[in-house]
Amino acid sequence: MASEDPSDERTEPMAYDTLRRLERRLDEASAAAERLIAEAAASAARSAGGVRDPHEAQPPPGGWQRRQDPNGDPGMRDELEPLAQFLRSVRDLIPPDLQRRLAEALRELLLALRALIDWYLERIERRRAEPVQVQDIPIT
Repeated sequence: MASEDPSDERTEPMAYDTLRRLERRLDEASAAAERLIAEAAASAARSAGGVRDPHEAQPPPGGWQRRQDPNGDPGMRDELEPLAQFLRSVRDLIPPDLQRRLAEALRELLLALRALIDWYLERIERRRAEPVQVQDIPIT
């Protein structure tokens, strides 16, 4: 049943395009996850068979940095980028008023959690400060 509102005609293609972009980003994230799984499996296989490359036995210069592909393969890009794009697109779908209300609710939740942690820490400190009562039991 078609609606008489002309704005429906414009929002339907926009929603379809948004869903298409979202689907494409999900596909990219899935491909990145599959690539990570394959890399982990290959790394585990190399570890089980012993280290073949002497550079693999040493950590990267910073200790945490990612190893650079010797061939300069552009496929070594950040695997989290598709996920970040997905989260941005979902955030863009939420109206600004709802975003503001969600941010306020999250802030209140975090403040409540903070108060709970403070209360629990004070309770633990009080327990430590109170002397332990010891009662002598006569042995007959």
